[in-house]
Amino acid sequence: MFSGISSLTGHPERSRRTCTSSGPRTLVAALALIGLAGACASADAFAPKTPPPTLDGALADIDNPALDFVEAWFSGVGAVSPAITPARCGFDASSQYFVCTPLTAGGLTLNQRFTLLDAAGAKQSAFGETTTALHLENAVSGTWAPDAAATTVDGQQTLDLAGLGTPKHTLNGTSLTLTSLDDPLQRDASPVQTERKTTITDLVIPVVVAGAPTPWPLSGTIDVRSRSVDALGNVSVSIYTMTFDGSSIVTLTMTVPGGIRTCRSNISLGVGCNGGDNPPRAEHLPRDQAALR
Repeated sequence: MFSGISSLTGHPERSRRTCTSSGPRTLVAALALIGLAGACASADAFAPKTPPPTLDGALADIDNPALDFVEAWFSGVGAVSPAITPARCGFDASSQYFVCTPLTAGGLTLNQRFTLLDAAGAKQSAFGETTTALHLENAVSGTWAPDAAATTVDGQQTLDLAGLGTPKHTLNGTSLTLTSLDDPLQRDASPVQTERKTTITDLVIPVVVAGAPTPWPLSGTIDVRSRSVDALGNVSVSIYTMTFDGSSIVTLTMTVPGGIRTCRSNISLGVGCNGGDNPPRAEHLPRDQAALR
């Protein structure tokens, strides 16, 4: 998830012919028009069409690059997990969920499951033409200790993708992650207890044809925030709100120690305003440094 590329379905009321005729015609003219008829085409024939919905396509929307920062924040340690593949997730008849094989790394475990819904909200055992929404649940837990510092993580996330089968999908979601950082190099201020929250509101993702660049959201917001308290009782609060308009360059409002700042930020390069503003330690890692495999 570039340049707000979208695909539109044909609309019967908008169908127009590129060739028209009116009034009485001579026989010769009529015959000529008959010959031209095969060359006339509906304007809709040249309009881009929405590809048929697929489970892979729906899962790809949930793996949109716009969500990299959300994933890093949710993980508690800056980890971005790989995309979900259907082969990893078998259908469980008792829960009506597709339960995915857990991902583990560095002491952390990510459990994932999703369910498919029709227009009435009924769960489905397979993706099909009547599938209109996907509900995903993620849970991360464990202790991450790549060095002397150790971070204990407990997080829950839900994502809801609606509008499947239409030219634009809409994503909403929330997450809450609790972390405890114990750093022996900072004994007086350790451990640090942190509450991390994310809220995704009406993120509109256009459907594109196969081979087209992954589209960035056309609209919607992502809000990520944290509140940390160290052993001395010091409190630190950070809030990052991103507003999308069709590209990786978003309107970013940051509330961090020192004040509030709003800017245009290219989040494909990291989240921050010019001048070196960055999220707190280990909040974001590039995709090629994803921790969970």
